[in-house]
Amino acid sequence: MIPITSTVRIRDGQGRGFWIPLFLVWLLLLPIVLLLLPLAFLACLVVRVNPFRALSVFGQIIGALRGTDIQVEDAAGSVLVHIPRSFV
Repeated sequence: MIPITSTVRIRDGQGRGFWIPLFLVWLLLLPIVLLLLPLAFLACLVVRVNPFRALSVFGQIIGALRGTDIQVEDAAGSVLVHIPRSFV
């Protein structure tokens, strides 16, 4: 299952945080993916990769994003992006 939400925390003296509804991001990206899918299919055939296997691996990578934490820090502040394991 693909991630549904993400939490972003910014620490720059004010300590802001908000959540991003990733399901809306996936819906916005869907038309672009559908337009690029034939090109990706042809590219897979050119380099002799099974396109259905490549699509499966890409889906597994997107599904594996659950539980990911990305943190960037410097002297002025930090940013933490957290994708929870479940949406409950």
